[in-house]
Amino acid sequence: NLFYKIKKILFPFYKSKDIKKLFYILEKGKKKDNHVAMFVGGCVRKFLNNETIDDIDIATIFSPKELKEKFKNSEFKIIDTGIEHGSVTMIINSNKFEITTLRKDIKTDGRHAEVLFTDNWQQDSERRDFTINAIYMDRKGKIYDPQNGRYDLKKKEIKFVGEPALRIEEDYLRIIRFIRFSIHYNCKQSDSKIIEAIRLNLNGVKNLSKERILSELYKIFKLKNIINILSNKDIKNIFTVTFPEFKYLDRIENFNYL
Repeated sequence: NLFYKIKKILFPFYKSKDIKKLFYILEKGKKKDNHVAMFVGGCVRKFLNNETIDDIDIATIFSPKELKEKFKNSEFKIIDTGIEHGSVTMIINSNKFEITTLRKDIKTDGRHAEVLFTDNWQQDSERRDFTINAIYMDRKGKIYDPQNGRYDLKKKEIKFVGEPALRIEEDYLRIIRFIRFSIHYNCKQSDSKIIEAIRLNLNGVKNLSKERILSELYKIFKLKNIINILSNKDIKNIFTVTFPEFKYLDRIENFNYL
């Protein structure tokens, strides 16, 4: 932790040469004090928590079409990774940056969402899953935290943005993601309102594709502190009910995780 704290102060990730190039292009012609792009999600959360940053996500007011126009004669290679949801990936020197247009969900069915692009940062934060994933940071390291996620991160509390039941009904995968983040941040006790909302919506997990479920399960079992699942009774019970194949979960105590 001390190493990452020192590194964060002296060499913050947002000062890398490639990121400077990226933001130089993004901010060309922008009005003063007008944010056209900010870091968001895991990279901000991990930066604030002195964790290793592996993926860098950036939110922007520009549409995919506008992004392609901005970067068409640059060093960056552009890949369409989710155009319907406003996402493109920029690659330079083997570094990947996923850039997604600010949006709000206008229709959801528990698996997919129809979105509407926006330039409103507050609206974009309101459609995100957890408060700790709705923290934005500009290229100078200044934080914009409309959902008070930094406070929850400090307390190691995993909270949905807005009403838990509504967020879950929008995408049932959020139940498994809630489990993963609760383990990762060693959340000893979960909000009873959230646990009740999850229990009422457990059947929704059955409607998800196997690929999406397996992707989240892989991330859970890859956690170095997965044994923390045994210290939160609610999380453990939800996991075993959702995945009865792991009814002998207690046996993970016998494994030595490096």
